Amino acid sequence: MLTSGAEPLPKGFRTFLLSAIGLLVAILTLPVVLLAGGPLEGWMLGVALWIVNWGASLWLAKASSGMSAPYAVGLSGASFIARAWLVAIILFVVALAYDKTVGLVAAGVFLAAFTFDLVGRTVLFAARQKHQEGPAQ
Repeated sequence: MLTSGAEPLPKGFRTFLLSAIGLLVAILTLPVVLLAGGPLEGWMLGVALWIVNWGASLWLAKASSGMSAPYAVGLSGASFIARAWLVAIILFVVALAYDKTVGLVAAGVFLAAFTFDLVGRTVLFAARQKHQEGPAQ
């Protein structure tokens, strides 16, 4: 989500939780993976892929903050697609060349963290928009 020009939300537990929910979910998947008998390597790979993806997304949002809206959106969209393909290729290679279970567990962990992070950022974006508009008249 691009947030250039958006006023920050007041700091608080809700804002923190929505910002970090992907990381929290990634950590919380560890007991689920272990209780299900999944490989620790799969969990570690899924978390590592997600953290790299998350970091790239945060870096890109900061780097694109000075760009015009069309360029920032284009760069963000192209990066989003490229990162998704890169993660998918890595997971396919791991599943085919190393271990299917590791690849599947990594994919599940990545998708859980990615999905919750996307939901959290969407809610934060909507809250920022509402905060900018002010109270309803």
